[in-house]
Amino acid sequence: MLRRFITAIVGVVAALTMSVAPALADTGSAATVPPGAPVAEPINCRPDASHPNPVIVLPGGDGLVADTESQWDTMLSTLRGAGFCAVTFQGGVVDGRRWGGDMPTSARQLGDYVAEVKAATGAAKVDIVAHSAGGFVTNYYAKVLGGGANLRSVVLLAPETRGVDGTGFLEQSGVTGMSVTPVDLLRQVPGLRASLSTAMPKMASMLQVLPGSPAYHAVMDGPLAIEGVRYAVLATRNDRVATPAGASSFILEPGVTNVFYEDEFPAAAPVDHSTLRSSPLTAAWVVSQLVS
Repeated sequence: MLRRFITAIVGVVAALTMSVAPALADTGSAATVPPGAPVAEPINCRPDASHPNPVIVLPGGDGLVADTESQWDTMLSTLRGAGFCAVTFQGGVVDGRRWGGDMPTSARQLGDYVAEVKAATGAAKVDIVAHSAGGFVTNYYAKVLGGGANLRSVVLLAPETRGVDGTGFLEQSGVTGMSVTPVDLLRQVPGLRASLSTAMPKMASMLQVLPGSPAYHAVMDGPLAIEGVRYAVLATRNDRVATPAGASSFILEPGVTNVFYEDEFPAAAPVDHSTLRSSPLTAAWVVSQLVS
């Protein structure tokens, strides 16, 4: 999803610079973003004494709800095989797209599901494993909505955290040497953020995870990690979505584990932003973070 968004920025900027654009307020507000609907897995498992915290898995925006089973089979099979009660949650679903709706609304939908999981299982807290945009929703829930009190561990895979700039997509398209990044353009071109939300409503939710939006600053300004919650972040140097790789994913705060896949598994086959979540080595690493 973010790949299409960054590509679209370049095209829209070109159009704006060759024509007179309306003077739109640069808000990126939730009013332009549909709420979307939650898609939550039925809670048919119960945690045991060895693994008392249910695990809620949040896929990223790199696919449709219909793709979830195939994309996340390795992770879910590993978690369940290790004895965890693991379920999936996808919020803000619009036309089958995960996280296509308003991100704060998706975070509230996550909060409702956390409450359902706790009630169904009797657990005091849950663990969350989230990929990409699912990480932003998790962080919004934990910090802005006060959901940290319900969490024991948060394991994030290639999340869009602080400072995503969009340069990876441009490099893949052969565009190098730009003096500004796509995110710089959002800051510097008056009305661009609102114009993009209006012209491309399917991309509006992605504007909310980028620097400059109210949702972004609600999450990222000040400390991010919640006291009492254990955080671990796994990134890949081959990321061309959350760029700069690592720097835009890691939470550089006390007590947070930040690891590059390539450092943890130097002999492994390459992964990228999307395939990181499908690697058996990633799944084993996630289990190790949850049991440590």
